[in-house]
Amino acid sequence: MAITMPKIDITFEQRAVSLIGRSERGVAILIVRDDTDKTFTHKQYSDLSAAQADESLYTADNYAAICDMLGFAPYQAHVFRCDADGALADTLAEIGKRVKTGWLTIAGQSAADGLALSAWVKTQDNTKHKTYKAVCYNLTTAPDDMHVVNFVNESVTYTDDRGKKDGVTYLPSLLGIFAVCNVTRGCTNYLCSNLSEVQEVEDNDAALGSGKFILVNDENGNVRVAQGINSLTTTDGKTKTEDMQFIETVEAMDMMRDDITSVFRETYLGNYRNSRDNQMMLVAALNSSYFRQLMQQNILDPDYANAAAIDTDAQRAAWVASGKSEAADWDDDTVKANPFKRTVYLTANVKILGSMTDLIFPITMA
Repeated sequence: MAITMPKIDITFEQRAVSLIGRSERGVAILIVRDDTDKTFTHKQYSDLSAAQADESLYTADNYAAICDMLGFAPYQAHVFRCDADGALADTLAEIGKRVKTGWLTIAGQSAADGLALSAWVKTQDNTKHKTYKAVCYNLTTAPDDMHVVNFVNESVTYTDDRGKKDGVTYLPSLLGIFAVCNVTRGCTNYLCSNLSEVQEVEDNDAALGSGKFILVNDENGNVRVAQGINSLTTTDGKTKTEDMQFIETVEAMDMMRDDITSVFRETYLGNYRNSRDNQMMLVAALNSSYFRQLMQQNILDPDYANAAAIDTDAQRAAWVASGKSEAADWDDDTVKANPFKRTVYLTANVKILGSMTDLIFPITMA
């Protein structure tokens, strides 16, 4: 077996559907193309007042975009500056080095930049297991991905003196909204407080069914998120399910992936021998501490037996593949007593709670 860098690979499957503290979520990453001041590439702002001191560093449109993002008070906000004619790939590479996860968008996003951002996020997920998520505008090619949101309303009307603007200008606001919602609540029906009106799509249901994120006007004159969905439309009932079409589900999945990866890397990797007892110590930490915390916070269903265990099927298969053919006949207890070399095989069965969105309420009258 070739020696490689230590590998941590956490995936989620849905059957015919982390002592370990839950990480803070809510990271917003805004890219601006701006030549006003080229002395910096990255700024981090705690709130709107912190950004006000830097107003002179940006064009008026880009500063407005930053204010829109910060107006929804994300937990953490980053601004990455790219030259007006600079290579977006270089900025994305810088983000990959400085911020480990978060929601990304580009102010005044062009069609080409939108496609590039979508492709980069997909690559980060598929090859590096990074949990970035992109907010894009009316992509010419359907992204069909749980980590890409495709916003499509043609225009929005702001409550301030900007008035009616192209829909693409609302991407930084959505960035702030998604970051502030994170795993604590869904963004379905979220109030877009800086808008007075939105130009609705022709057919709301058709748009949602094709993985498009839309805003609607409600009966009280407010603008709200129609459904908190991403662009995933192709499902397989296992690794890509209907539940994974919802932003809040993917946020919870990504949080668990990031948390467990982090605690394994910082606490277990290289520090413990790969014995059954030490594997069970990790399992116990997940079950008694981490998953329990998520159940108490109603991220996982408290009425479901959310639990991790040693993946005996994968561990047995690894022994067989290594040439130990007799492992095929081992019972599960024997498999658990024989950890595979340096690899820890775990599995978990969890149920992520979704927000209430539909009400079915028949009333019988006497």
